[in-house]
Amino acid sequence: MKSIIRFTLITICTLAVISNVASAQSVSEQLSKMGSQAVKGYVTPAFLGWATDLNSGIYHSADLHDILGFDVQVKVAANLVKDENKKYTFIPEPQYILSAAGQNVTLTRGVDYADQIDAPTLFGEDKDVDLKIKNAGSGASLARQALNGKTLLTLPRGVNLPFAGVPLAWFQGSIGLPFGFEVMGRFLPPTKLGDAGKINVSGFGVRYDIDQWLPMFPIDIAVHFMTTKFNLKDSVDNNFITGKGTAYGVEISKRLLFITLYGGYQMESGSVTLNDFTANVLAPDPNNATAAWSLRPVPIKGFTVDNENKSRLTVGLRMLLLLVNIHAEYSFTKTPTAALGVGITLR
Repeated sequence: MKSIIRFTLITICTLAVISNVASAQSVSEQLSKMGSQAVKGYVTPAFLGWATDLNSGIYHSADLHDILGFDVQVKVAANLVKDENKKYTFIPEPQYILSAAGQNVTLTRGVDYADQIDAPTLFGEDKDVDLKIKNAGSGASLARQALNGKTLLTLPRGVNLPFAGVPLAWFQGSIGLPFGFEVMGRFLPPTKLGDAGKINVSGFGVRYDIDQWLPMFPIDIAVHFMTTKFNLKDSVDNNFITGKGTAYGVEISKRLLFITLYGGYQMESGSVTLNDFTANVLAPDPNNATAAWSLRPVPIKGFTVDNENKSRLTVGLRMLLLLVNIHAEYSFTKTPTAALGVGITLR
């Protein structure tokens, strides 16, 4: 009973991690304030992290289950954020036309406002960054002087995570089959993330026992294949962000009493896609090039960020206390990632 309670509490806490991050910084809400250039700079580090998370936490031992042996776990993976991924460089439009004192004023990049500014990514500081209009000289027109010090646009804030990127959590189960096979399934039912929308995860995989053909071999060896998808819907239930990952590789492990040391190498691919959406941004009048710019709905073309990792080396440790399985691992990749799992195992 204590094990079940512990498992339930950890499950709730794990899902709360995602919920708190997404609710604090609704991705769709923030992106609705940004143009296409800013969107790419803002979300690309997070998308690289999600693409890596999808291929994490696949195994925790190379000792496969006996026939009908099984385990059920909850897992969470998060990439470690480098300082350079906490900000991006935003380059404003060459010109903006604003209305002031009954006149239209043309503002020029590098003269009337900065030619570039550093802004937080989704992982960056919890602080809005303003692009301000520089003060004009006394000889400027009254309309231009009326714009002195005004904010031209504001780039949204990040969530200021100290070390970890946006996490991804799921439930994972596996069951032993004849002939040394084991099948795995991943899922997270549609889960509401406050006002940010809903997320769901699904995936399946298979593993095969290699050391069954090596009698008396001192370590366990297995190979695996896994594919995983996730979908993040916005607050009005539109498919906003989707991701997929595929991995295959080999793992080894050695059990020492209740401790199992494990590691593995895998090849992988993955991607995360932002679908088309509409942003409300400062933009020109499409029917009048000389009219003052204003906040307008602008269609933003979606894009895909591919996983920058082609392979990874993973090391981990598992503790098996009666039926309770607790494991943690670290993967050496271009986007370093850690994963944690807890569950119930019956061999």
